Amino acid sequence: MSAIKGFSEELFTADGHTFPIFRKGGGYGVILLHELPGLTSETVEFAEWLADRGFHVVMPLLFGRPLQSVTLGLLKAPFVCIRKEFNTLAAGKSSTITLPLRTLCRKIHMECGGPGVGAIGMCYTGGFVLAMMLEASLLAPVAAQPSLPLCRPEGLDVEPEALSFASGRRDTMSLLGLRFEGDALCPASRFKRLEASLQPAAESPVPRFHSVTVPGKAHSTLTLDYPTALKGGIDTREVVLQHLRKQLLDPPSPDIPLNRPDNCRKRYEHDI
Repeated sequence: MSAIKGFSEELFTADGHTFPIFRKGGGYGVILLHELPGLTSETVEFAEWLADRGFHVVMPLLFGRPLQSVTLGLLKAPFVCIRKEFNTLAAGKSSTITLPLRTLCRKIHMECGGPGVGAIGMCYTGGFVLAMMLEASLLAPVAAQPSLPLCRPEGLDVEPEALSFASGRRDTMSLLGLRFEGDALCPASRFKRLEASLQPAAESPVPRFHSVTVPGKAHSTLTLDYPTALKGGIDTREVVLQHLRKQLLDPPSPDIPLNRPDNCRKRYEHDI
């Protein structure tokens, strides 16, 4: 019995970490990392939105309980911030939780096939995808309002060497960034740093990093403040969807192996 209706549930263990993952949908894989309040109903609704559009969505439960309220998640935030798995303050250092998340990318890619997988980090987990770009199967990362490290406007929660490696990839991996214009937790200087750090592959028409800034003073571009983004004239979910489709559904370059997605479709076409 799954804790989230309509999703299958299983335990995932890798690199010394164990956590539940919730899965739904057929097609190529997309890993959705919940933000600081936890795996809320708003995040689940976004996952269902992606699954309805042809992707196999995988949600790891990184902290808190499934479907916990936003208020409860924020009240527990100080306890989350001191966990060793998460790097909250130090710049230039990735969280250890990104190690099993990279392994999860490989697992989902093997099961679902395609040229690679997508991964969406939001708020507290927004910067996790930066370290996950070390994994070759990750072709469509999304950093939505990355908020770590705290109190370091130009800081990034990833080692500079990891960004250099990502820039040196020979494929078309491309990072999408999303933020609200007036978001103090994700200042413009953070995206400027990413733009300067990530360079496209030689002769590639695909930018290594591109970003969308939404008018207004809000924070959660894809969940809690998604209606605010729509009022500002930008459908952020549609922007993410087009990014995933471009990176994962367009014909891959000849040197990227294309795995068969049949296993993922058959195993999870009927969600628990």
